[in-house]
Order: sequence, then structure tokens, then C-alpha cells
Amino acid sequence: MNKFVVHQLLNHVLIMHPEQLIVSGKHRFTYTEFNLRVLKLANGLKKIGIKKGTMVGVLDVNSHRFLEMHYALSMLGAIIHTINFRLSPEQMVYSMMHADDEWIFVSDIFAPAVKPLWAKFPNWVLMSDNNTQTLLETKQAFHYEDLINNSEAKPLPEADEVQEDDIFSIFYTTGTTGEPKGIPYEHKTILTGAIQLFHHMALHENGASLSSRDVFMPLIPFFHIHAWGMAFFPFYLGVKLVLPLAADAAEQQALIEKEKITWLNMVPTQLQALLEQKDFGNIKVLTGGSPFTSGIAHRATKAGVKFSLIYGGSDQLGTAISVVPESINPDSPEALEWLRVGMRPFPLVEVSIRDKQGKEVPHDGSTLGSVWVRSPWLPKGYYKNSEITNQHYINGWFRTGDLGFFHPNHLIYIADREGDAIKSGGEWIPTGLLESIISEHPAVAQVAVIPHKSEQWGQRPLAIIKKKSQINDNDLVVFLMQKVEEGQMAKFWVPDHFIYMDEIPLTSAGKLNKKILRDQYSQF
Repeated sequence: MNKFVVHQLLNHVLIMHPEQLIVSGKHRFTYTEFNLRVLKLANGLKKIGIKKGTMVGVLDVNSHRFLEMHYALSMLGAIIHTINFRLSPEQMVYSMMHADDEWIFVSDIFAPAVKPLWAKFPNWVLMSDNNTQTLLETKQAFHYEDLINNSEAKPLPEADEVQEDDIFSIFYTTGTTGEPKGIPYEHKTILTGAIQLFHHMALHENGASLSSRDVFMPLIPFFHIHAWGMAFFPFYLGVKLVLPLAADAAEQQALIEKEKITWLNMVPTQLQALLEQKDFGNIKVLTGGSPFTSGIAHRATKAGVKFSLIYGGSDQLGTAISVVPESINPDSPEALEWLRVGMRPFPLVEVSIRDKQGKEVPHDGSTLGSVWVRSPWLPKGYYKNSEITNQHYINGWFRTGDLGFFHPNHLIYIADREGDAIKSGGEWIPTGLLESIISEHPAVAQVAVIPHKSEQWGQRPLAIIKKKSQINDNDLVVFLMQKVEEGQMAKFWVPDHFIYMDEIPLTSAGKLNKKILRDQYSQF
């Protein structure tokens, strides 16, 4: 085969790295053993009627079975719907109905929770080590391991018919601003975006730089853009891959020590949890998805964590990675700040900063505007939703809904979501930057800044704090006024009010859920 399709990655790794390991709980497979399971699974899927174009929902944590499904379905030309298990139950059902899932593969972890769905979807496969387990007393289903054990490991002729522009997968967004939106990814699109991301990290000076000697563990779930491409990259490079299943932070730390893991990806809230673990550190981390505050950056650095930030998203795939500019000493304190705020677009990615009328603003290092992007791997739009597609995908560009500006050295700073920035007295307050400054206070564990209504100013910032230790409003105001005097922020950025919470709610992607906070406190 001479096509850029997902299952093609197996051919290379079997030649170059056949004995390298994939670790998943108690299971340890070489790439050769993994490939044999994939071939048997693909033949088993064919027997039960799965074929080109069949929509197959998969509800699982990061496991070897979920990974096998990527490659077996690719061989058949079927479409994998990576079900977002962090959606609300109503939104998850909506995504499964909207995608027209014909088959549902569910791990034994989630099987009891989806009992109300048995009647809605007739075709089920239980993913479990125990092939005598049932999906409950009243529901019959195929067993995943039976599909493998009762099939031959023979090539499928269908694998040669899969085309680069065939749809490989579909993912549904978090749905914080309405119903979840489905985004189809073609084989070539998802592979090009993933491989370009990791090439970029190998080319430039950055904290999470890559090596073929690294041992990888994705903490980003496979349901979210295939763990930011981690379902593909280890096969491309032929490295050891450790899958964490449903491990919590303590169990993840144990895996890091046992398997000698050197590279992780995760959202900032996951990093915060790991930083609470004893002996966590001296590791490389790719993070992103929400603002990476100065407070987290300093705590991570103190622990020996070398980090890089990624900018992108399910609607646009990877766009930029934080790097240290060539003019900066990579070991200097200034380099650390560039890794937090300086995003370099991937080669072949174009970024445009525009005003509300869609006109480009000056790249002078100070003009904030709407971020637009385009790239060879940009998705074509939302699944069965032409109206919203036409609002965001315009003449080959994607209007991201983010606010940002270009630094004079041509790196990009992403300041905020357009819906999160605060307009106070006609002036913008970027909440991400304000959150970063507040997070530097040693008593602040987590912070979210949202707007609340003001008769005089239109909007004013309200800071919601999760405390690490005792702190009060006056302590924070004094701290922020020092930052004003140092020139790090304007005086009018200082919040009028502070609220303290035991836990700040998160979205399904592990980001601070500002929609819930705005609904609850916007009238404060």
C-alpha cells in the first residue's frame, strides 16, 4: 500500500521496532503481538458485519483495546466515534444518536453506567478480560476477546481499498456553549496534523522536546483528538508506550516510576494533581487546553518538570507549540516565561489576527484581535451542521474564537477566549493573563476569573479562588497592587470581589468550567 492511512503505520513499526512494548495494565505486548491482535480483531469485526463507512462508537479509557480499535477499524474503512465519557449523560447520548452509531464497544468500566442505553443501540460489544461477563442479566452482547480468539490473523483485502480522504474518526466537542459539535477527521488530515505536531517539538528548543529514547504515557484521553495524536505517533517512531487505563494521580506516579516514563501529555489541572504527588518531577510534559498560569509554571519547574504548551483544538487540530526564541538562553528565567506565553506556529500553518470586521490588525506586539488559522490538516467543518460550519470555517480559514496578538519576535500570545475576556469601561481585561498573575500568590491553588455586571463599568472581574492555605481579600489586593507597581498589570484589572471554593468545576476536557461559574456568579 502506498497511501497515507492510519493502519499503514503498522507496516513501518513491524519492520523497524517489532519487539518494542505497549503496556496496558497487566498486559504487555510487543508491536508484533499487537499487530496480530489487530488483524484478528479486524477479521472478527468483519464477521459481525462492520464494513466501510460503519459508524462504531467506543467508550473506554486509554487501553490497549481502544488502541487496537483504531487500527482494526482503519483496515475495514469503518469510522471510529471516540465517545467523550466526560460529557453529561444527555450530551453523550446526543453525540451517539447524532453520529448514528451502529455499534457500541463499551469497556466493563462503563458498562453499568450506560444501562439506560441498551435499548437505544441494538449492537453491543463488551471490552473486558472476562469473556464470560455479561452486559447485565438481560442484555446479550458480543465479547471483544471472542472476536479476536475466534478469528485468523490474516490480511484483509478491504485494507487496500481505504483512501486518504476517507473519514477515519469523529469526535464531539465539550458542548459548553450548546449541543456538542461533531468533527470528522480524514485519514490524511489526522495523521498529517499529529506527525507535524511531533516533528515541530523535535525541531525547536522547548521543554517537552522529543527523543526516540523517550517512554510515553498519554494522560489526554483517546476520545480527545486521539490523545492529541498519541494513538499514532508511537507507531511512527517505534517507542515504548504505556497506557494508564483509569489510573488516578497516585497510580500514574507509580506507573512513571515502574515503567521509567519520561514524557507525558495532560491538561494543566492534571499536572496540578501530579505535582501534589511525592517524588513527581524530572519529566517532560506537553500541556495546554487552558491558560497555563505562572504559579503552575514555577511549581512545575521547581519539581524538575520541563514543559511545553500546545495551542490548537478539536476544531483546528494542532496549530502552535511554545518554544524558546533562538535569541534567548534556554537556561534563563526568561526562557521559562517564553515557554509559557510564546507560541510558534507549525510549518505550513498560517495565523491571522483580525478585528471584528475580519480585517487584519497590525502585528506590532500590542494589538489584541481574533485569532484565525488555516493549515493543510484543517478539518472541513462540523458533522451534519452546515449553519455553524459556515460561521467558523470561512474561505479556507477557521475563526477560532480566541483573542491573541503577535509578539515582535513573531511568536503568538493567546490571551483569552472571546467569550471570557472582560470589557470594563471600554478596555479589555484578558482573564487568562490576570489568572496567571493571581496564581503566583503562594496561597492560591487554582483561580478562575469571570465577568460580573457593573452599572458604572459594564463589566468587572470577579476572581474565584481555590485556596492552598489561608488567605483573604485584603491579602490578594495587596499582592496585586504590588504587581501593578511592577508594571505587570493595570490597576483597573484588580478584581472588585473574590469568592473562595473548595473545588472549581471543570469541563469534560479538564478545563475550568467558566460557563457554570458565569451562570452562577455573573449577577454577583
